[in-house]
Amino acid sequence: MRKYSVEKPDHHKVACVEEIPGDPRGIAIAVHGFTSSKESPTVQLLLNKLPAAGIGVVGIDLPSHGVEASYDEELRLSACLESLACVEKELVSRYPDQDIYYFGSSFGAYVTALYISTRPHKGRRAFFRSAAVNMPSLFLKDSYTEEDEQLKKDLKEKGYFMQGFSLGRPVRITQGFMDDLAANDLFEKFDPDRFGPHKIAMAHGSEDPVIDPAAAARFSARYGVDMTVFEGEGHSLCSDPATPEKVVGLAIALYLDPGRNL
Repeated sequence: MRKYSVEKPDHHKVACVEEIPGDPRGIAIAVHGFTSSKESPTVQLLLNKLPAAGIGVVGIDLPSHGVEASYDEELRLSACLESLACVEKELVSRYPDQDIYYFGSSFGAYVTALYISTRPHKGRRAFFRSAAVNMPSLFLKDSYTEEDEQLKKDLKEKGYFMQGFSLGRPVRITQGFMDDLAANDLFEKFDPDRFGPHKIAMAHGSEDPVIDPAAAARFSARYGVDMTVFEGEGHSLCSDPATPEKVVGLAIALYLDPGRNL
């Protein structure tokens, strides 16, 4: 396993970890969820399981996440998309003949979906785990709790607030990021076929308390994305110890199934 960083045009860095077998059958870029990192159990499972199937994996830290170079960059959607683009560019330079795949978890799925809809890219197969298809609604609400009101106060007085949703280490949220979310409703922006045909699949828990399963179902139906629902599972898809490997198996099937040729 190799750890390194990729420098972006603005000199910020993307912290990466990779496991790529010799003569791989494609390489997947793994994008973690909100407040998570490339050290997450999901990314670590991918690093272990995908290479055994011949698929390389590169896990990245999004801006303001992790404990390495990426943590110093402000969380903005444009910065997230640029991180993904720079890592893909670096991979293509090293492996020009390899297919590129994507694996996005929760917020990482939201970022990846925006990326393949708005930026030129090489990959044509993407797997979304517990996709935050309604990410803006987690911050931009019709009504606010007492805790929400305090966060709004912090934003006004300090210019930021810290949010973690009890998922991991809180991340600094600025007004710029709030504006980014307001301008990027995935139900309006999702358009991967703008860059050519894609194969996309999703996995979601029926009891997800973070990302409404009904919203995921609406997204799946609207865009014709195959979605596997794991009954009784929450956002992390790990209540049943067997579920994480089943999710990875679905991703491998998407990436390698010859019947899914574009």
